[in-house]
Amino acid sequence: MTVLSRSLGVTRGSFYWHFESRESLLDALVHRWRSRNTGVIVDAVSKADSLDDGILALFAVWTDHSRFDPKLDQAIRNWARYDDALRIRLKTEDDARIDAVAAMFERFGYPQPEAFIRARVICFTQITYYALDIASEETEAQRMSYLEAYFRCFTGRDIHPATADAYRDMLIRGATPS
Repeated sequence: MTVLSRSLGVTRGSFYWHFESRESLLDALVHRWRSRNTGVIVDAVSKADSLDDGILALFAVWTDHSRFDPKLDQAIRNWARYDDALRIRLKTEDDARIDAVAAMFERFGYPQPEAFIRARVICFTQITYYALDIASEETEAQRMSYLEAYFRCFTGRDIHPATADAYRDMLIRGATPS
């Protein structure tokens, strides 16, 4: 707590005002990560009225860092490499994310195990995207130009051009899909 307090410019006592111990601080951090990063994914795909809406809602979650925090996600993943209990919690959260995406694929006609494998591929691709910090190497225009190819890769079919254009317009306006 001393190192963290110093780096934030606060006293150790101020931490203990909000948290009983270092463990309670870490538990709060993990809880925030779970509710923010897993919860938003599960919510986005469970509300989808179509596969297109679900995939695009998932993409929108991952590109809107006010909803999904990629740095926090990577920090938890790095921490879990050294903490066996957290590694178990991380696997549980990854499983919840994959299960939610697989359930969406199933809802829209994909059989098992295809729905599960597509969900794993889409989730693991995004984890790797953040881990390798690919976003810092791409412009927004480059990322937008990959929409149709990613959609085809993840779903096995083409996205309707009007749907892709509407999604790009929505991102440019800063809106989020419903």
